[in-house]
Amino acid sequence: MPPDLGFYRDIYRMIEERLCAEGMRKHSKGIYSRKITTDATGVVRLNAATKYGFSINPIIGVQYLPLEYILAELKEWPFHPTKCGDTIARPIGYLGPAHMFWEWKFEEGRDNAATVAEMVEEITTVGFRYTEENATLEKVCERIAMDHHVIMNSEVYSLPVGYMMLTRFDDAEGIVRNELAKIAAHKPPTIEEIEADLGEKLGARALEHLEKLKDQPIPAHENYRRFAERFFRRLEEERGRVCV
Repeated sequence: MPPDLGFYRDIYRMIEERLCAEGMRKHSKGIYSRKITTDATGVVRLNAATKYGFSINPIIGVQYLPLEYILAELKEWPFHPTKCGDTIARPIGYLGPAHMFWEWKFEEGRDNAATVAEMVEEITTVGFRYTEENATLEKVCERIAMDHHVIMNSEVYSLPVGYMMLTRFDDAEGIVRNELAKIAAHKPPTIEEIEADLGEKLGARALEHLEKLKDQPIPAHENYRRFAERFFRRLEEERGRVCV
């Protein structure tokens, strides 16, 4: 029988009290932030799982707001400084010496207060150190280029924007043109390749569905092409400012 809602509320209440006492601000259940500099905000996201009991894997992130603002403009997305995504982020287990996935488990009838204290201690030491060490644009770009992050496609969206802000114009342009080349070279799998992968012949309805899809553009590819058009215009503007 799963725990009642009071159990979960108690865990989140204990976490909230401890994180807020350490100077963090709660935004919604499981999301907290802490200002580091004028431009950078440290973020903690409590990634909870309930399939096999109740466990939390904290994700530690940094929002570099000037980059996020430009990225939102180029994607034509609304921007809000407390609601934008993280620029870089990693599960906390990969920030410590063990460098492995780690989560804290909570159970009814256990001393969960001690587990909460242990988790918050890790957040406020290892997690805070990560956010403080990566609070500059240079460090953010370095992390995107070198690390595996939980932010999808940050290396082809956020990184070129960051390089443009650092006046690394050729590097920024190279990333976007390389991604466009990959999109142009993309070929959907043939019927034979799909059937070989499945190990069986496709039925008539599946073949009809694939026939309808074969000439349709892939939405993610079209989104990136539109981003690239706006990015190149902005890049030329920035180059012009530097050359003046």
